[in-house]
Amino acid sequence: MILDLKYVLIGFLIIASIIPLYIYRKQIYRRLYKKGSTKGFMKDCEIYLVSNHPKIPFDFSIEKKYRDEKDIRVKETLIVEDFINQYLEYEYDLITQKSVPKESLWAGYEANSRLIKDNKRPIDWAKRKEAAWNRDKGLCNRCGTKIKLVDAQVLLAKQMKDGGGFNLENIVILCTDCAKVIKSANKQKTAKDLNITYKLMKKVEG
Repeated sequence: MILDLKYVLIGFLIIASIIPLYIYRKQIYRRLYKKGSTKGFMKDCEIYLVSNHPKIPFDFSIEKKYRDEKDIRVKETLIVEDFINQYLEYEYDLITQKSVPKESLWAGYEANSRLIKDNKRPIDWAKRKEAAWNRDKGLCNRCGTKIKLVDAQVLLAKQMKDGGGFNLENIVILCTDCAKVIKSANKQKTAKDLNITYKLMKKVEG
């Protein structure tokens, strides 16, 4: 009798959970399977990418590659993945940067520009970073996004092992995302940790 009551209770719980699914099946289906146009989504992505990464020539005609996909959420995700791949694969070389007027330099600049033992940064490193950041108007050298001085990443155009030093012409200012991409041995794995990925995926979820 106790065993029978247990089965009755389990059966009741199963039925109780199925009934709401049946009643609201249309709403659930519409939420999980979205149809519609991606026109607004594409425009939103274009505004964001052109405004925040102006140096990268994104291809905004990619929507036609996914025109056979009926689920708009899946289509938008595929489009975002395509944009991210374009960002990752954008060809960029670390090259010597513009010099700054000599009157902008400070005492000890030349002496501290030379390679220091154990590759340590010079004592005026913060001043050099700020000077390079001002030279580039606070923009990432690779993608062109606006960055705060505190968030700016620095790479050397010519590595120390190749004779590079700490002179301003050798200092390249980058955003966090671009620095990660340049240093990454596995770009696809790095993609999930990028701010641009987060920003674009939020547009899909929205």
